[in-house]
Amino acid sequence: ERFWLLVGAILLAAFGCCFLVCVVCGYKHVKEAIDVIDAAADFTVENKRVIIVPMVYFVFTLISFLLWLYAFACVVSLNKVTAAASTIPQDRDIHWTSGWTACALGMFFGILWIMAWWNYTSQFVVMAAATTYYFNCTEESEYEGQAELCYSVKLAHVYHTGSIAAGAFIIAVIEFIKFVFLYLAKKAEKASGGNKCIKAVVCVAECCLSCIEKVCDYINQSAFAYIAVTGDGFCEGAWKGFLLNVKHMLSFTFANYIAKIFILLGKVCICVVNGFTLVFILKDVSGLAD
Repeated sequence: ERFWLLVGAILLAAFGCCFLVCVVCGYKHVKEAIDVIDAAADFTVENKRVIIVPMVYFVFTLISFLLWLYAFACVVSLNKVTAAASTIPQDRDIHWTSGWTACALGMFFGILWIMAWWNYTSQFVVMAAATTYYFNCTEESEYEGQAELCYSVKLAHVYHTGSIAAGAFIIAVIEFIKFVFLYLAKKAEKASGGNKCIKAVVCVAECCLSCIEKVCDYINQSAFAYIAVTGDGFCEGAWKGFLLNVKHMLSFTFANYIAKIFILLGKVCICVVNGFTLVFILKDVSGLAD
């Protein structure tokens, strides 16, 4: 046990040294990343109402899904339904026809598109609000600017709905292909009797699809951030946002990882404080009980 603790300590020390070297070598980029994080914190403090945006769009997503679920159940009921020969009471077999199968697949793709659209709309509203906050802050003003949340909602639902829908369509296509592939892969695994080669191929293909989805999602977010600033279309925003990320890759990487480290430290501190608080409360309670 001591040996593995020593190995863990050595690995952590090596990781810390590597991180220290990166910080020293990229001091300029670290300073820029800290400035970005500081600006983001100021934006959140001055515009707390932006926090409700994801909550509101989560409600819209939930309502859309429930309506879709009711409509999907109606489509399922249009097929031939017979009593199943099983021991489960009220069990039924659904005999799908080609027409209703295509309709169900279309509805499945539709809900993926709608949910991705709501998600990207929520992100775009926050990005546009941050943009208005930045342009409303001037050096001559003694006070911080305010984010124009209603105008940001108007941008998302009036001027850039097509751009957001285009990005959501790309993600929906990838997710649809991923789900269909996983369904066919499970059937192939079952037919092959759990063949190891089939499982390996399925895992590699699933990993590739997940990577493509992550890359497209990152490009979409970069495009929406660029659109929120310039007002360009989706294709132009995606291309220029990609070039901007390539040009400032090191700065963006440092900002991203430093933010994650701060968030991790915050989570650890919260857990530690809650843990010690619980211990002290239990000691007091046990002392009173005695």
